[in-house]
Amino acid sequence: MLIMTSFLLLSACSEENQANYSPTPEAALEDLIQSEGIKGSIDLITTTDGTEILVVEQDKNKYFVGEWLEDKKGYTANRISANVAMELGGSWELKTNSKHTYTIYFEKEQEDQNFYPLSNEDYYISLVEGHQVTKEDSDTTNAIHDIRTVKD
Repeated sequence: MLIMTSFLLLSACSEENQANYSPTPEAALEDLIQSEGIKGSIDLITTTDGTEILVVEQDKNKYFVGEWLEDKKGYTANRISANVAMELGGSWELKTNSKHTYTIYFEKEQEDQNFYPLSNEDYYISLVEGHQVTKEDSDTTNAIHDIRTVKD
């Protein structure tokens, strides 16, 4: 598990995050769908600090996380993690382009009320502030303020 997490962190950190801005949110989302070949669902998480995180099912049981940004250049949706193929769940650490750090957890069964269902109903997720995977005594307060489907 630690080796897999380390690999995911290295993969995610080595990816280029080139921002392609669009004039509308819909155009930015469509650009992400086309450029990444997304066949599954996309859920938009608004965190308690206002960051907008995309949980993307690229294909069956293959997920990645992106970030939704809006600024004076327009709108963009960028990948911020590597692809992860899952059968039972998983977790990994994230660093957003806006310099926030989180740990995301995927579980097949709802562990507690801190886990929210994804729109595809395959997983329940929790998002925790900070890097928590390697901490022995982690703070598991969910950073999800709202979650909604942006693509079925």
